[in-house]
Amino acid sequence: MDYKKTFIKLAIDKDALKFGSFKLKSERMSPYFFNSGVFSDGKSLSIISNLFIELIKEKNIKFTNILGPAYKGIPLAATLSSFIAEKNGNETNFIYDRKDQKMHGEKGDIVGTFNDGKTLIIDDVITAGTAIKNTLKKLDKYNIEVDTLLVLLDRQEKGSKDISASEEIQKDFGIKVHSLISISDIIEFVARTKEFEKYKDSIITYKEKYGS
Repeated sequence: MDYKKTFIKLAIDKDALKFGSFKLKSERMSPYFFNSGVFSDGKSLSIISNLFIELIKEKNIKFTNILGPAYKGIPLAATLSSFIAEKNGNETNFIYDRKDQKMHGEKGDIVGTFNDGKTLIIDDVITAGTAIKNTLKKLDKYNIEVDTLLVLLDRQEKGSKDISASEEIQKDFGIKVHSLISISDIIEFVARTKEFEKYKDSIITYKEKYGS
């Protein structure tokens, strides 16, 4: 699965993936930090789209719509939809949501139109699963079929139960979660990379404390 190695290299080169000591929004101190917001150039987005296409083929994922949750899922979904049309000639509708419902003009909390068929959700990361649960709640009224979530990084941390957020999403909603990389992949990478090997133990400790 070369897409894992390729994405980790891209993430490090772009400073999307950093090692050290970082205070997260959850107040946890993490030995690594991931920020997909730095993938703001066309080359990075094109590489990511091609890697997602590899993952989609590997998992044999079928869909007619791609939804990118605001905000960081929007460019990922838009670029992927464009690349699929260009490379495979397949037309997929691109949809995104709004953080706040618009009450004038083009009203509502969703922008775009759903085709018949399955909707693939694309986002940057899954940690506790809160964001994807909120997205699914917002989609309830549209009566659409979602069975797959693709993310750049699965932190493999516990959700609201004693299992990972990814496992919880599949168990509670029947949605499979696939990622380009996970915390396990990062541990494997630092363990065999001399430059980053010093971070291995702290990342393993973090995973044992907060992971499933």
